[in-house]
Amino acid sequence: MHSVLIFLISFLVNITTCFYENSSHYVPEWNKFLDQQQKLVSDLFEKYDSSISPVYSKIDINKPIGYNPIAPKRYNYTIFMYNIKLVEVLEPEEKVSVVMEMAEHWYDPRLAWNPSLYDDIEMLHMRQEKVWSPTINMFRINDIADFRDQDFRMVSLDNTGHIYSSLSLRVSVNCPLDVRKFPFDSQTCTIQFSMPLFFIQYVEMFSQIYDGILNKTVWKRMGNSEWDLVNLTNRVEILSYNDGIGDMQLATFEIKIQRNPLYYIYMIVFPSFVINALSIVGVFMKRTDKMSKLNVGLTNIMTMTFILGVMADKIPRTGSIPLLGIYIIINLFIMIVAVGITVLMGSIRKCAIPRLRMKKTELRQWIEWVLGDPMETICMTVLGTINALNFFVVIVFWIRDS
Repeated sequence: MHSVLIFLISFLVNITTCFYENSSHYVPEWNKFLDQQQKLVSDLFEKYDSSISPVYSKIDINKPIGYNPIAPKRYNYTIFMYNIKLVEVLEPEEKVSVVMEMAEHWYDPRLAWNPSLYDDIEMLHMRQEKVWSPTINMFRINDIADFRDQDFRMVSLDNTGHIYSSLSLRVSVNCPLDVRKFPFDSQTCTIQFSMPLFFIQYVEMFSQIYDGILNKTVWKRMGNSEWDLVNLTNRVEILSYNDGIGDMQLATFEIKIQRNPLYYIYMIVFPSFVINALSIVGVFMKRTDKMSKLNVGLTNIMTMTFILGVMADKIPRTGSIPLLGIYIIINLFIMIVAVGITVLMGSIRKCAIPRLRMKKTELRQWIEWVLGDPMETICMTVLGTINALNFFVVIVFWIRDS
């Protein structure tokens, strides 16, 4: 019994100590590394001031870039995208929100060292506050949220003085939307970064995209249920004010997104086609009283007007009418014509038929026959054909879009 108790106590002690740091893990090689790293950091930052920029500024901004052959080349800053996720598209506000995973890269010659003097250490990881960081701004945005903890931002520093940091941002940008082909539209939005504090003669910006996310199969995970990402490009633009001084570099990432129209096909296009087709039959149905026909037509007009109102809240207030809006307006016009014919049909017959009978000709007899029983069938056929053609035009756009 005593031996079992000792075994249990020993087992519990061993389990408990697994959750605590074991100093025996610090092998001599690790201790040596930590000592050399501390020495390296002390030497690097002994006279280093992170509040002062290393950017070379002894440059006449009124002269062309590179006019001085003995001056260093422009300071390089690179922003690198390695992931992007579309969050939402707010059409009425023409605002697109994305989450971006970025890396940034710059150079500080004051932080270079010879690895052979420090036990071949070639990389350091430290708080970003210890090193100078460029001020990077976003250009033409609605709002931005930085997911990084302000107190625990880290950077990587290599022995050549190159510094690497990461960004995780939620960005909402203004994106003018072209909704003429709605819901078969695609939109192109630009996300731009700038360094407004530095003249273009001082700093050269670069934008890059990780090759791994340029695969179209990866793009499927970057969209959402309504929008698909279909293209992703990068470039650096120059925003010029034609004064030679206020020119600004813009590291630009451009995304192209395409709407998935299935929701609108199933919920608006197809149901409105069926409702219109049935309403046309109901309005011109024989042996039905006029009030019943008018009720069918007016109910359809109210339905189409309601759909137009719902769609108006979905798209921006632009000067162009979207394709889906034209489709609904044509349906609405068809039913207004159908109701108008139903209301006026009795008056037309009462007025026209006696006059046609005043003189007997083949043409007059044919017109009198048309204004009789065939009139409802002819109107129903003509308006039904227009309704079908209107529907198939939308379907052709859908097939071409697919």
